[in-house]
Amino acid sequence: MSKYIQISFVLALLCSACQDPVDADELLNEEDRTYIVGYISPADTLLSIHVSTTTAAVGTPIDSNDPLADIEKFIIKDARVVISDEENNAVELTYNPERKNYQVAATAFDVIEGGTYFLQVSAKGKDFTSTCHIPKKIPSITEKITLGEKNEFYQDYILDIAFQDFANEKNHYIIGATAELKEGEQVSYFPLDFELNSFLTDAIGDGETISRYATFSYGFPDEAVSVKITLQVTNVEEILYSNLRASFLNDFNDGNPFVEYSIAPNNIEGDGGIGIFAGYQLTEKVIEYELATTP
Repeated sequence: MSKYIQISFVLALLCSACQDPVDADELLNEEDRTYIVGYISPADTLLSIHVSTTTAAVGTPIDSNDPLADIEKFIIKDARVVISDEENNAVELTYNPERKNYQVAATAFDVIEGGTYFLQVSAKGKDFTSTCHIPKKIPSITEKITLGEKNEFYQDYILDIAFQDFANEKNHYIIGATAELKEGEQVSYFPLDFELNSFLTDAIGDGETISRYATFSYGFPDEAVSVKITLQVTNVEEILYSNLRASFLNDFNDGNPFVEYSIAPNNIEGDGGIGIFAGYQLTEKVIEYELATTP
């Protein structure tokens, strides 16, 4: 999930601060805030935390010719970042200039299902803290692919994903799938879009089977060819679910004057701190499906 951390989250957090009418001079005088974000899971190979500075969107010049240089100046590179557990085991993360975050090999610190973890960040003379919990991992995914509509050029496919919800507890899920197709020496990748149906809860079906579908289309190959599909179900903490759903809705509704932007949640404690520290569990399943060869 850490790969989904994008600059759009920063922009969404900047924009979310302006919900009520305020004096423009107050915006210009607003102090910078410290943005901290990190998602951890037992499946991680690296534990990573991003630490940067946010600043008022009004009155802040941005160089459109070199946006990466502008991003670089917001990164905080001299913070102290520590993750610990309930047994007082702790590990300090170090800054990686290539990834522009703080990280440590997951082998240096155990993250386990059901565990509670604590984040401590010292940056710009201030201290920030947060807590996360690792949810349960979905044990298995079932799937079914059926043929949909077709024309002389393309065949539609309908992919159904299903899994069993954990009963007697509140759960939040994010689902997805990616297809890989190899034709000769050429390999192409494309996501299967569940759109807003990627975000699921068990609010109306505790302990039941949860399912959603996505459709994709592909032309008719001359010879039999298989597409490899990676199915994903992620059990996430509620705050991470709300964060990613808010980002999705803001991107989806960008430019629509009749929709109010969603405010990203924050669980960073400390003066001027903003962001999210959360746990998740990812379940993947790889399948192969043979595409139709005749229109």
